[in-house]
Amino acid sequence: MNILFLMGIYPSYGGVEKVTTVLANEFVKQGMCVSIVSFEQPVPKLAKELNPKIKLYKLDYPVLTNKNKVKLSQIIRNNGIKYLINQWAVPWYVARLCKKATIGTECRLITVHHNIPNMNARIQQIEINLSEGKGNRLINRLKHMIIKSISRISLRYVYETSDRYIVLSPSFIPILGNYILKKNLPKVTALGNPITISDIDSTNYHKKINEIIYVGRVEYNQKHTYRVIDVWNAIRLHHPDWHLTIVGDGPDLINLKERATSMGLENISFEGFQPPLNYYKRAKILLLLSEYEGFPLVIGEAMSQGTVPVILGSFPAVYDIVKNCSGIVIKPPYNIDVVAKTLSDLMQDTEKLRTMSSISIEFSKEFELHFIIKEWNALFNSIIS
Repeated sequence: MNILFLMGIYPSYGGVEKVTTVLANEFVKQGMCVSIVSFEQPVPKLAKELNPKIKLYKLDYPVLTNKNKVKLSQIIRNNGIKYLINQWAVPWYVARLCKKATIGTECRLITVHHNIPNMNARIQQIEINLSEGKGNRLINRLKHMIIKSISRISLRYVYETSDRYIVLSPSFIPILGNYILKKNLPKVTALGNPITISDIDSTNYHKKINEIIYVGRVEYNQKHTYRVIDVWNAIRLHHPDWHLTIVGDGPDLINLKERATSMGLENISFEGFQPPLNYYKRAKILLLLSEYEGFPLVIGEAMSQGTVPVILGSFPAVYDIVKNCSGIVIKPPYNIDVVAKTLSDLMQDTEKLRTMSSISIEFSKEFELHFIIKEWNALFNSIIS
């Protein structure tokens, strides 16, 4: 069985990129032939993480050109590709390129939507502008309506073009249906992301320290990372023996550091981009207060190392991951007082933290790689049948 992943940016840092590497390597272990094609390759050194049998190709911008169609078609034909896995579900013209390149072949197009279907950065930015009173309200409302309509039409086209359409949670299926105005979605399958850390249950809780971590991209639109340090500012004086660590990089890192300095925050550190495993092993709590998400890798990965997640429940997939006392999901919308109290109460309850840590490790095993690969194989078989 021959598989080709199509990416916007690869090799690079990021959740989708990491998942692609892990899946590609595992498929090769199962005897499959795997290739990856992308438009940008900003961190070539990460290609070393790939099995040497995996071929890496590059296309050029703009996406929808005859040159790209011909090259992608050649890659598909020369490698006998059976499944083209499109990891770049939005925008529509990526699916258009894929479909044109597969004409006359037996290759099937599988699209994976790596976010909640009814939200994206452009829509979110307009909603931020509206909520904060930025710009002309009437113009912003008009933009919101237009961009949402375009997004809806685009996503519907991608669904219609694909042979299978993967969302990251069963809860996303009705959201997708409502968004693209389709009652029946026979092509849709819910398939979560795997934990990309292999050494689950290797953490000694007694070695953990009083540390809260944020792991991820540092930016305002989706992650709202500023909320993490605002909450820390609200509770830090009551917990002088605790520390906050920000692990990650992004467009708003400088602004976030300046914000922390202006508040006079202590016991806080900014680590930049780092492999997160050692932070998961030593920290007791993961704090994530995003405005929307798909299926964040950091939650399952943190749980696999006994780090208890405290998450704003702004996306329904969180309830697939954090359940039965494996963490705390705070009911949205974001309220700093509610988050601060919830977090502070947990920090003070040593026994509860220890128990939740143990439970989180057990529940994270549902997302181990071999379970997710099993679901992928079932998906491939369903397309064949």
